[in-house]
Amino acid sequence: MKKVLGLLFILVMMVSMLSGCQGTEEDAGGNDTMADESVQKDTSESQKDAVVEEDEQVFRLGLISPLTGAGAASGAVQANAVKMAVDEINSQGGIGGKYMIELYSEDDEGVPANSVKVAQKLVNQDNVHAVIGALNSSCTLANMKITEKAGIPQITPSSSNATIVEQGNEYIFRTTATDTTHVKTLYKYITEKLNGKNVAIIYESSDFGTGAYKLLEKTAPEYGINIVQAEVYNAGEKDFSVQLTKIDNTEPDALIIWGYYTEAALICKQVNQYGIDIPLVGTGYNSPMLLELGGEDVNGLIFTTAFTEANPDPNVQEFDKKYKEIFSSSYDQNGPQAYDSVYLLAEAIVKAGTFDGKAVRDMLIGVEDFEGVAGVYNFDERGEMVKDLLVVQIIDGEHTIIPFD
Repeated sequence: MKKVLGLLFILVMMVSMLSGCQGTEEDAGGNDTMADESVQKDTSESQKDAVVEEDEQVFRLGLISPLTGAGAASGAVQANAVKMAVDEINSQGGIGGKYMIELYSEDDEGVPANSVKVAQKLVNQDNVHAVIGALNSSCTLANMKITEKAGIPQITPSSSNATIVEQGNEYIFRTTATDTTHVKTLYKYITEKLNGKNVAIIYESSDFGTGAYKLLEKTAPEYGINIVQAEVYNAGEKDFSVQLTKIDNTEPDALIIWGYYTEAALICKQVNQYGIDIPLVGTGYNSPMLLELGGEDVNGLIFTTAFTEANPDPNVQEFDKKYKEIFSSSYDQNGPQAYDSVYLLAEAIVKAGTFDGKAVRDMLIGVEDFEGVAGVYNFDERGEMVKDLLVVQIIDGEHTIIPFD
């Protein structure tokens, strides 16, 4: 019996040893499986690279606008116009018939700190290749440091503060006229058309307004202009009686209003309410909201602008028709300038043959006589747009271009 048990024990041990050998083979097979997983991982990485390569055929465009807050009306116009241009280009097969555009839109509420945050999101999370925006000069001055550090081009269609392109930022461009151009056009109009010499100024206490006031003060001697009174107000202010009383007492030949449509409409209303008889000129409020808020009180107001739908130019009329058909609303100059900004980027990308920020930036600098909806564009070495302005007067609730050389 003991012999039988011993034989059984030996058999069990042999089976166990054989099983152990088979287990070793299975482990070897397991290593083969790991090798297969490694191959699969490599394949996955290759697929990932292919996806990245495919993604590089998609141009990611960031947009920063105030879609809420005081500037929401102009911000919506800017956003609408960018979307309109993007949809047009994509419907034609993309940029150069090759690169489709993905649009990433952010609301900065017209607040500089928020503008920085959304710029960081667009650059660091959405990995955009370029940015259009912001609307307010103070927001662009704050957020353009983000795109500069990332080395990607940024075009602002609306921010006109002169210092934006004076800080050595190689990646900032703008398609709106500089404040300097507006100031010189206003002074030329005042001296030549109104035979004016003494002017008063009321301006917003923002980068947009204070930057302009410094330019108005600096440029005045060139035109023989005397600034007899200068008053400032805060965004959102509603009562301008104190400022207007001081201005009226100086009996200026013209009052320059430098601000946005909400306050400009209220100033015009109160000028009429207090019986102040002074020609009103300025810039910053070429918006349908000016007419909506100001009504008959804005009749007679004169402002400088790069664009008005009253311009009979075929490009202007085509844009005007398309925009109103798509969005069932009117717009301000920020619309066509934002629209042109997308097409300027598209042309630069085609010429560069890449999305590389520096290459696109170099092509933007090289833009010459680009015919857009809002005029002919040329950028200087600082990214400054150079073009002439129109002088418009509101007559019976309509824009009328004043012939002016």
